[in-house]
Amino acid sequence: MVTFCHMKREDSGNPSLTKKDISDTFNEFFGKVIEPRFDKIDKTLEENDKKFNDLLNHFDPIYNRLDRLEAEYFTITSGLQRVEKQLVSIEEKLDKEIGIRERLAGEISDLKQRVGVLQRKIEEIEIRLKTIS
Repeated sequence: MVTFCHMKREDSGNPSLTKKDISDTFNEFFGKVIEPRFDKIDKTLEENDKKFNDLLNHFDPIYNRLDRLEAEYFTITSGLQRVEKQLVSIEEKLDKEIGIRERLAGEISDLKQRVGVLQRKIEEIEIRLKTIS
């Protein structure tokens, strides 16, 4: 608590204040009450500034990593698109090959039947030749 100890007293016993007394009292009040609070505030602000600067220092590496991840994402995406196009091309080729194989299998089956018919005819001709001779 600040007291008015610097006040001058007149001879009558009533205090008479001067500008200097008021100024001295305010200076004393400021020095004992206000200034320490500002010191605490300044210290807190400095601590917060340090924490904020620490956070800011982390943003650059984070943004760099995000940029790198974004670039890798686009690289991977375009790579996957190329792979998908190649897969479509391969599927089309496989479908053509499967069609060719199915057609060949059908032709082979037809040829086997024709060979079977020809073998029977040959056997019949052989039997006729044996009976004639």
